[in-house]
Amino acid sequence: MIPKTALEIKIVELSKNLPQVTQQQNELAFAKCFANYAVQSRKSIFCLECGYDWKTNDTKKLKKVICERCAKSLVVTDKYSNGLKETDYYQIITSADNFQIVRMICMTKTMRKNCNSSYFAHEVMQLFIDEFGKTRTISKNVMGMSQYYDQWIVYSELSLKSKSENRRFYLSPSYVMPNKKVLPIIKRNGFKGKFYRIAPQILFKAILSDSIAETLLKANQQDMLYYHIRNTSLKPTGTYWNAIKICIRNNYQIKDAKLWIDYIDLLEHFMKDIRSPKYVCPLDLKKAHDKLMAKKVKEIWKNTVEENKKQIDKNQRHYFKAKKQFLGLVFTEKNISINVIETIKEFLEEGCIHNHCVFTNEYYKKQNSLILSAKVNGVHTETIQVSLENLEILQSRGKGNKATKYNKEIIKLVNKNLPQIRARMKTAC
Repeated sequence: MIPKTALEIKIVELSKNLPQVTQQQNELAFAKCFANYAVQSRKSIFCLECGYDWKTNDTKKLKKVICERCAKSLVVTDKYSNGLKETDYYQIITSADNFQIVRMICMTKTMRKNCNSSYFAHEVMQLFIDEFGKTRTISKNVMGMSQYYDQWIVYSELSLKSKSENRRFYLSPSYVMPNKKVLPIIKRNGFKGKFYRIAPQILFKAILSDSIAETLLKANQQDMLYYHIRNTSLKPTGTYWNAIKICIRNNYQIKDAKLWIDYIDLLEHFMKDIRSPKYVCPLDLKKAHDKLMAKKVKEIWKNTVEENKKQIDKNQRHYFKAKKQFLGLVFTEKNISINVIETIKEFLEEGCIHNHCVFTNEYYKKQNSLILSAKVNGVHTETIQVSLENLEILQSRGKGNKATKYNKEIIKLVNKNLPQIRARMKTAC
């Protein structure tokens, strides 16, 4: 869009005066963002970094090797097919004229047998954040009909956009350049150089516009900060925030925010004093959570069979109405199968198998969440909660609220199929 206001004209001028991204910056990011790969054939191994190949007598499938020429540690991949490409992002953090500026550079790595690996880098987005947390975006154009929201039109120009916070605002980089130039007000609000798995632009906006995020950062409540930014559960006058303040006053570190939130819900259910550090700050959070959860499960089963059946049938009707567009959705890859939970009885079964609170805390009533069940070789393995607000995985837990050895593979498969969930959301509109 054409800049019209004095602020828009000022931002465009500041953008033009930013220094060019250097080759040295690109090369540093290239080394940091991407893994180095090799391809194993029957009798040879090909380095996809320097192009060298050497013979091997090892017939079993290797996971890692060292290149005999460039001496780089290589991950042996089975995804190679006439070439391999990967795309990632890195950021440059700078500031100008009371704006915190986050520059996003998209980098594509190309790998082929018998060739040196190469990269193509181009700046795709500049995020201007003022001292109140308001943002404006300058970016390249994207393919309008693509299912990917970051399918950049490479040779388009950086231009001011009318919508400052579309999905591209939430892109997360794999690497942030050192020598960050940060506004004094951001340092005053608790930033000390670490991002705690949060994209820099999201963290900066949060601590400039949200007093809760600022307080959590200053109190070093890292996991709760991460949880708060991705959810909308914490309100200045809400139960959780009042309990968090008790934790802060007692120097209690909440190391698993989602488990702690579920635990507070259970405390409320049993009318425990959530103003008391005795309850709010348990020495063993998991043990305290599981004890209350088991108590609630017994409470549910104390109801008569008929009463329980009526309640399940009633909840089933509401659940079907709210989530009917997602029912029947299944993702499979190798020995992993992931499906949307379709009935309230399946929620109960999932909670009993894994000994977690997906049923007792009535996750089937959460309007902005989609709950899935992951099975490995047909065995219940993890329960996944996906946010329907921003299409992110909020948690993936197995027995006892813990991640299993298949956690990364399960999360990868869900992320790979998020476009299917997005498509079902559109059909419901």
